[in-house]
Amino acid sequence: MNAWFKLLFLVSLLILSTLCYIKAQVTFGRRPYQEIVVAIFPAETPFITADTVNKLLIQKMKSSTATLKDGIALNEIENQLRAHKMVFNAQLYSTISGKLVAEIFQREPVAKVVGKEVFYIDANGKKMPLSPSYTASVPLIRGNLREEHFREVSDAVAFLKAHPVYGEEIIGLVEVRDSWYHLLLSSQQLEIELGELKSLQSKMNNYSAFMIKAQKDVLLERYRKISLAFDGQVVCTKI
Repeated sequence: MNAWFKLLFLVSLLILSTLCYIKAQVTFGRRPYQEIVVAIFPAETPFITADTVNKLLIQKMKSSTATLKDGIALNEIENQLRAHKMVFNAQLYSTISGKLVAEIFQREPVAKVVGKEVFYIDANGKKMPLSPSYTASVPLIRGNLREEHFREVSDAVAFLKAHPVYGEEIIGLVEVRDSWYHLLLSSQQLEIELGELKSLQSKMNNYSAFMIKAQKDVLLERYRKISLAFDGQVVCTKI
């Protein structure tokens, strides 16, 4: 009889523990978020602010009635964050302590187009609008670029900015006619005709060699224009 009593006690204890666990899980799953944590990457260029993301999350949470265990709702909100015009990628997840964490990876502008419209071109060659909260310090592209040229301009600017000698001096490009550009350098007052955005390695090598000779022989005062548009040569126009 004593053995049966012990067995009944153990079974009852197991059932009670199971019920308590299930109730705790259900209560936890329905518990609202205790805190929202927003991380913006890179933090030094806040094209979208943590406050903006926080307000957006609160708005979406209210409309979706998401809970800590509602993975489908979280995925929906994550996709909506990714669709934001300043966002390249977003990750949204919850912690055991009740925090909702949003990691926002911003788009990277490489150039700013100034023409009929003013906008950025990002690292993927896509049109990116200006941000009300932050202005990027990037080379300017003057002209009315067609969308099919965005990628080549993005790649050209990235290449020129990485140049070991003149990279830090790049101000921008001017499209003087369709796909024909002038290069603007902060240290150079002369007009630099770059031509099409092709063979840039060769063109910049030619420019570097010309500048070494021109500065040595004090030739720059004689010219008003330097053309790098023709393969394998530098053509100068005198004043």
